[in-house]
Amino acid sequence: MKTSFISTQSLWNAPRTGAARLQAELAKANEEVVTGTHADLGLALGSRTAVSVALRRQRTDLDAITQDNALTSLRLDATQASLQTMREGADKTLKELLAATVEQRGTLVAAAAGERLVALASTLNGSSGGQYLFAGLNAQEAPLTAYAGSPPSPARTAVETAFRTAFGVDPGSAGASAITPAQMAAFLDGAFANLFAETAWTGTWSDASSRTIQSRIAPDETAETSATANAAPFRTLAMAYVMAAGLGLASLSTETQAVVTDRIAARLREAGAGLAGIEAGLGTSQARIKDAESRMAAQKTLLAARLGELEGVDPAEAKTRIDRLTTQIQMSYSLTAQLRQLNLVSYL
Repeated sequence: MKTSFISTQSLWNAPRTGAARLQAELAKANEEVVTGTHADLGLALGSRTAVSVALRRQRTDLDAITQDNALTSLRLDATQASLQTMREGADKTLKELLAATVEQRGTLVAAAAGERLVALASTLNGSSGGQYLFAGLNAQEAPLTAYAGSPPSPARTAVETAFRTAFGVDPGSAGASAITPAQMAAFLDGAFANLFAETAWTGTWSDASSRTIQSRIAPDETAETSATANAAPFRTLAMAYVMAAGLGLASLSTETQAVVTDRIAARLREAGAGLAGIEAGLGTSQARIKDAESRMAAQKTLLAARLGELEGVDPAEAKTRIDRLTTQIQMSYSLTAQLRQLNLVSYL
């Protein structure tokens, strides 16, 4: 027969050790009631933890795309407003041109076109959220160099040089009155038009990229979400304004002016139609973004439900567990207090 010794200290420490464990379990139970999920997912889910991680990764990806779409939508809204402004300017210039008399075309229409040429550069250099709207992929750099200004811009120098080479006089000079309609038609359709081809445009007017931004609007879907100042409608509109404001209409003969104004009207119509086409294309992208947002919202709802099934705890069960643990802790404290009163002196 073997006798074991039980000390008072061991009796005191036994409930205290159990109380520490119960307090840790109570803290976990309280956390589960607050968060609605298991405190230790790995312990609770076991091999299903990988499924939970994958679902959370999908939800994070959808949240990131949704945030990016919000910024993209703001940029598209600003781009659409700018396009509308430029198209309205082209339409207004065309109406003024057609309504003006021969005498007014060389003064009033030329002055209005000059103002709109300045406005065109300002609009194409517009930005939103720190990115230039019409710079294409090169969104950190202003796309267009203004035609007017001092010293003369490369674009203006190129136009005046081409005019001087073709006719031997400067635009607006007295000698320009000798230019025949046939000579002017050949110039406008040849050397002048070549200045607004994309290769020449990017050398004298634009620092924009010819590639537009392709944004990821859904996990498996992208869309074109920007415009570039190198697009044909912008070059055509600039050509029309330079014809009206930069070739000295007032110095040309009536017949030669008629050739120029016919070309201006044709270019304005062409630019207006092209700008409307860009608006329509970006409008399609806006509609696709809205559709993608609706689909992703539904996906996030399904993911939240699935995660709830995997990670969620029963609130009633968690509350019952808290009550049980609290009772056990109180009993442990009570037992410890009773054990502390055990003393041989009390029985002597």
